[in-house]
Amino acid sequence: DEAQEGGTTPAPAEPESTAPPTPQSSEAPPTEIDDGNNGATAPAVVEDNASESALEEDDGERGDLEKQVRARDASISSLEKTRLEKHQELMALQNELEEERLRQMKEAILHRIEVERLKRQTKAVEERLEALEKDMQDKDAIHEYANLIKGVAPKGGVDSQYVMKLQSQLAKAVKKMDATAHQMAQVEQSCEEVVNSLKKEISDIVEDRCRTELELRKQLELLEEQKGEMQAEYDDRIRENQKELDRLKEKASSSVTTSIADLENELEMTEAKLEQLNNIHEMQERTIEELGQTLENSPGEAVAAVNGDD
Repeated sequence: DEAQEGGTTPAPAEPESTAPPTPQSSEAPPTEIDDGNNGATAPAVVEDNASESALEEDDGERGDLEKQVRARDASISSLEKTRLEKHQELMALQNELEEERLRQMKEAILHRIEVERLKRQTKAVEERLEALEKDMQDKDAIHEYANLIKGVAPKGGVDSQYVMKLQSQLAKAVKKMDATAHQMAQVEQSCEEVVNSLKKEISDIVEDRCRTELELRKQLELLEEQKGEMQAEYDDRIRENQKELDRLKEKASSSVTTSIADLENELEMTEAKLEQLNNIHEMQERTIEELGQTLENSPGEAVAAVNGDD
């Protein structure tokens, strides 16, 4: 009413806000932090970022190292596999070489034995041929054989009984020859069996001998290799000991030289100090002499001089 009487219309009252209050977040954004807190949180954020970047770099380096290690392990495994394959091939070739050497040595020995046998057989055949030639060329034996046949032959002519007698003798001779041939065949067979058994024994002996020789050669080669390695090792040790000896000699000579130089310096310093002390002693003696002369000449002046000096 008073407002209407005054001629003014009152302004409408603002309605009260009924909206619920907005909940405040537990973590305030960086822009709403006051100036006092900004100085404390900014270095922490920078340190977190730096630590995260350092961790990422460490992870990257670790990944690279792991890749390199895996690649190296793979290369090592492949090289080891290749080495094993080459080692197996080498062992196979060595075994093959040993077998070939054994076969060659065995064949060489058997060939030498066969050559000796053939030489002896040839010599025996040559002797038999020489004996046969002598018998064929012996005219006296031929004449005796002819006279023997003439004496056995009938003088009145050749009749049927004589022919039958010769035939029976020939049959007996042929039978004996057959029996002798059979006996010779049996002897040759037995001899062949003995020879074959001897050949087998000889072959076994030769094989054992060749194997033993190969083993001894391998051991000799191994010993030679070990000898070379030991010689190289001892040479290296001798060179190292010689270097150490030279170093110790040089050190000893340098230490002796240094000690001599130090002693010379100390001696020079001692001589200088001794000379200085001698000079001081001489000066004191001259002073004492002067004071004695002064006391002798004028004791009062000396006392005055002494008082003046004091």
